[in-house]
Amino acid sequence: MKKVVRAVSLMLLMAGVCGNAFAEENENIVRQGAIRGRVIDNGKQILPGASIFVENLKTGVISDVNGFYTLPNLKPGTYTVKVTYVGYSPIEMKVTVPEGKTLEKDIVMNEGVELQEVQVKGAFQGQKKAINTQKNNLGITNVVSADQVGKFPDSNIGDALKRISGINVQYDQGEARFGQVRGTSADLSSVTINGNRVPSAEGDTRNVQLDLIPADMIQTIEVSKVVTPDMDGDAIGGSINLVTKNSPYKRTINATAGSGYNWISEKAQLNLGFTYGDRFFNDRLGMLLSASYQNAPSGSYDTEFMWEQNEDGKVYVSDYQMRQYFVTRERQSYSAAFDFDINENHKLTFKGIFNNRNDWENRYRTNIKDLDENGKGTVRIQTKAGTPDNRNARLERQRTMDFALGGEHLWGAIGMDWNASYAKATEERPNERYLDFQLKKQEFDMDLSDERQPLATPGTGSTLTLSDKFSLKELTEQQEDIKEEDMKFSANFKASLNNGAKLKFGAKVVRKTKEKEIDFYEYTPKDEDAFMTNSLKNTVDQSTDKFMPSDKYQVGTFASKEYVGGLNLNDASQFDKEQVQAELAENFEARETVSSGYVRFDHKFASDINLMAGLRMEHTSLRYTGRNYDDETDKTTKTGRMTNSYVNFLPSILVKWDVNDDFKIRGSYTQTLSRPKYSALVPSVNINRGDNEIKIGNSDLKPTISYNFDLSADYYFKSVGLVSAGFFYKKIDDFIVDQVLTNYEYQGTEYTRFTQPKNAGNANLWGLEFSYQRDFGFIAPALKYVGFYGTYTYTHSRVEDFNFEGRENESGLSLPGSPEHTANASLYFEKGGLNVRLSYNFASDFIDEMGPSTFYDRYYDAVNYMDVNASYTFGKKVKMIGKDAIAGKKITKVSIAKKNKSIAKQGQCIYEKKSGKLLIAVAKKNVVKIGNKVKLISEDASLCGSRQLKKLDIGASVKTLQGAWGEFYRAGYVTTTKVYFRSKNPPKLTQNNDKNYCYLPIFRDVYVPKASLKKYKKWYKKNDALQFVKLKTF
Repeated sequence: MKKVVRAVSLMLLMAGVCGNAFAEENENIVRQGAIRGRVIDNGKQILPGASIFVENLKTGVISDVNGFYTLPNLKPGTYTVKVTYVGYSPIEMKVTVPEGKTLEKDIVMNEGVELQEVQVKGAFQGQKKAINTQKNNLGITNVVSADQVGKFPDSNIGDALKRISGINVQYDQGEARFGQVRGTSADLSSVTINGNRVPSAEGDTRNVQLDLIPADMIQTIEVSKVVTPDMDGDAIGGSINLVTKNSPYKRTINATAGSGYNWISEKAQLNLGFTYGDRFFNDRLGMLLSASYQNAPSGSYDTEFMWEQNEDGKVYVSDYQMRQYFVTRERQSYSAAFDFDINENHKLTFKGIFNNRNDWENRYRTNIKDLDENGKGTVRIQTKAGTPDNRNARLERQRTMDFALGGEHLWGAIGMDWNASYAKATEERPNERYLDFQLKKQEFDMDLSDERQPLATPGTGSTLTLSDKFSLKELTEQQEDIKEEDMKFSANFKASLNNGAKLKFGAKVVRKTKEKEIDFYEYTPKDEDAFMTNSLKNTVDQSTDKFMPSDKYQVGTFASKEYVGGLNLNDASQFDKEQVQAELAENFEARETVSSGYVRFDHKFASDINLMAGLRMEHTSLRYTGRNYDDETDKTTKTGRMTNSYVNFLPSILVKWDVNDDFKIRGSYTQTLSRPKYSALVPSVNINRGDNEIKIGNSDLKPTISYNFDLSADYYFKSVGLVSAGFFYKKIDDFIVDQVLTNYEYQGTEYTRFTQPKNAGNANLWGLEFSYQRDFGFIAPALKYVGFYGTYTYTHSRVEDFNFEGRENESGLSLPGSPEHTANASLYFEKGGLNVRLSYNFASDFIDEMGPSTFYDRYYDAVNYMDVNASYTFGKKVKMIGKDAIAGKKITKVSIAKKNKSIAKQGQCIYEKKSGKLLIAVAKKNVVKIGNKVKLISEDASLCGSRQLKKLDIGASVKTLQGAWGEFYRAGYVTTTKVYFRSKNPPKLTQNNDKNYCYLPIFRDVYVPKASLKKYKKWYKKNDALQFVKLKTF
């Protein structure tokens, strides 16, 4: 650990020295200023991914996922700042930075000309946010916003992920559970919440079950296919970051309710959601609370067949299963977000999310085991259930929680942020019961003409139906508890250097513990004959003509779930109880500590070329304890503590070429890793001498390392849309598989089956990605409400240097978990409140698990997924009418402002009674005319920051634009699209030691008296602003 501390300290010291070297010797950092704020639209919706560029310095920043931006290390003076966002009119403004202070400036943007006739909301609004983030990021990133998710029938995050290019998901009970990025298995990608790795409630793996988290609890899903040095390095496929809802810019109240129907369970579904957010104490404190509830009764039908090959090459089915599931999934999720501005340079944040999923499952399974090539085998009929307090069903309760406290601080040229978090994931499976009956020596006629649907028909004297011919095979109950806890602390430092370059460096420590504990008992009835008689009186026939694989399969008759759940297994007068030691062999305790440090350097080498270079170091320390079991002694013993550690250096370089404002080319080289799953590292030995099999762990496994090359080109349409193409290549070393060997000798004993995880070899993976999304308004204006979204990914992988005994020289092997083709398509119509969407998702089959030979490789079947969704929004928001704080009544007459001088002292906003439109903004002084009826008193426009003017009418008596326009425009609160000048002669501009763009109405339609058009044209031209307006007459 000391070596790690030294190495991280050295990296930070070097980074600091580099930053010092670039700074001018006589620079007084304390006197530097900064600009910070938030980018929003005229509806007060945050705009992530906006480009804020300082023309004077040829440098800029991108607004973060919550719309915040900071321009640090600015010398006192006036700067030209340009803000751009796809679908919005660009803004160019003059900003004066005070000496040694931070100027707070929120930026309000208007929809562009192409969108002014379209009511922008819902998925279209989300599409703009997603495209902007993708456009302005340095790396290759795909984004799905909450607005887009809400327009798909996606109940959980996994279902939403499958809409992204290069993403494939694996399903469980009809819902997406695990995400795969760019043809890699789910083990090779990371899932984070707000940038922190999510602990897994799964017992054996690091995979996060994405169906735990409701889709409506997430603000944005970011998939980074190229990681940067300031991100965790364990992301070979990519990093899936779930950004929870953040505190809003204004008061937000949102409630949703929905329902559905499932034809298998024949029950209704329920979805509820509620969000409340607001700002307090002069907007210094922001808060958002959100809750979601989902109840989804469902089910599925399943057939599973295991094929075997004898020595003569004859192929036959050795295991034949028909299953029927009834499942109810209940999700509860709660989140909170707070941010507090201590002052303009210091800010504290807190984010927390808690997810609970209760999964009640009953499974009825008919199984023909140990079938030989002649069709002889043993029939097993099993009911999976639970106790009455768990609805007589197997309850799987999974919980995840993540709580993070952070801070953002600015000291002159140095910015710093820190984050301390605690995360926990648990799985409880209490009182899980199985009742299994068997009937041996049954004969079946096997129809194998259809490989996908073989059929077993009972021969004469044989049966698949539960009857008094059957005997009890086993009656069991188990408890399972899994817990993983993570504690993390990170600190990041940022410095803007004098040559426009940016330096970022930081460190992070993650301490992770994981425990798995199973307690398993088998019960034997005291009177087995009486038990069988009673069991046969409590059966249920689950046969149905709706069995989805084919109605030729009938699962048959089973002991009912009520009967199994009602058995009093702890009654010693009825049952003998025995702990099953073999099941306890899976228990383990693990602890991992990952200490990391990084340095990142960003520089704009030319006006159109951005470069990022960096290095990340990660030190991993492991400590594992497992269990040994030998059925000869039928005892489970705890293993000794096994330790291991390793260090990885992960360099990266990214280049972005802005060919023009709409065409971007990106290239990168990165190194990433993937740590072995928990169960593979456990130092366990499990010997089953009855079947002559052995299964052992491998604490010496190395992490899988990947060398990644990426190239992409994106073109962004001005009317919101894009077309993109990309190529990626990964050289993957030491990927891990479970090696299965037959007739293998281990420690002097030959076993029929030997299983151990192993670094099996290397692989090459390359692929192509294509994406297109756009509305059809470019074809004809009437089609602007219709659009298409489509993606396609081709992945090709080949294994080399295969270190797998018996298959060393085999060629043409694909990497496990790598589908060759994935595709998404969505055709949508959106107008007013109506949204209709037809979507399709496809993923080709792929190797899921490698066997001792090609014949035994297990495949995950191809998936075709289609859904149709229609929705109608009846109301978008509730308007709040402003009130005079003195009288407590709505103000509609100007005379009140004229007579009551104290209003000006209070800093009030006056609104129209019926519409809520802003009429008068009262601050301190500068009375100017707007229209013919009302007056505007304005110097500090931020007092009325929660409203915007729809139309600015500058009266004929105005001599200067100081009060009428300048203060509003500089503060970012004027978002009008129409400006009217009543005066025949253009007014004077107030001087401010620089050009006066900030006082001219620009990027808008400006209406002037028809007789004065030439005067106004000359006036705008004189001030170098004619190109920024459309002059019209009235």
